[in-house]
Amino acid sequence: MNRFYKLFLVFTVFFALTFIVRKNANAQKENSNSDTTSLRTHSPKKATYLALLPGAGQIYNKKYWKLPIVYAGFGLSGYFAFANRNEFLTYNEAYTCSVLEGEDCTNELADKYTSDELKSIKEYYQRNMELSFIVMAGWYILQILDASVDAHLYYWEVDEDLSVDIQPIIQPIIPGFQQPGQEIPYNGIKVRFKF
Repeated sequence: MNRFYKLFLVFTVFFALTFIVRKNANAQKENSNSDTTSLRTHSPKKATYLALLPGAGQIYNKKYWKLPIVYAGFGLSGYFAFANRNEFLTYNEAYTCSVLEGEDCTNELADKYTSDELKSIKEYYQRNMELSFIVMAGWYILQILDASVDAHLYYWEVDEDLSVDIQPIIQPIIPGFQQPGQEIPYNGIKVRFKF
């Protein structure tokens, strides 16, 4: 029993010291936060790095409504890229069979089209496939830029006092009230900004 009490005492002291150290560390952390700034800054750099994973930058910026748009863009461009790739591979196989085997080719498309037509169709699907992959890469870069710009403008607010007033101006010539040098009527637009 003596051994049990010693072991119990060691564990009790260990956990008590751990609790005290944690409590002091948390108190120091709270003091350091209150001394510097209590507001946490929204980092554009972090948003950009997170946006390398599609949609993560938008989540970091708390713009959850943009997630379906981001993934719809990837889904749509990916669908067209892989659909055109499958068609390219099909017509490429038929073209290769038509050119290499000639009359002995058993491919249905090679029987239906000539070699020149197969080459033209194959190049059409290849061009569309490459264009779809380029669009997908552009969409990837666009969603990174969106997350970065949105993080830069995170604290920007549009005030209700901001307005633009646009009015047409028609200045006719009135006999007797003509200004010196004014011989013809003029029309214009008056733009007024209110901040």
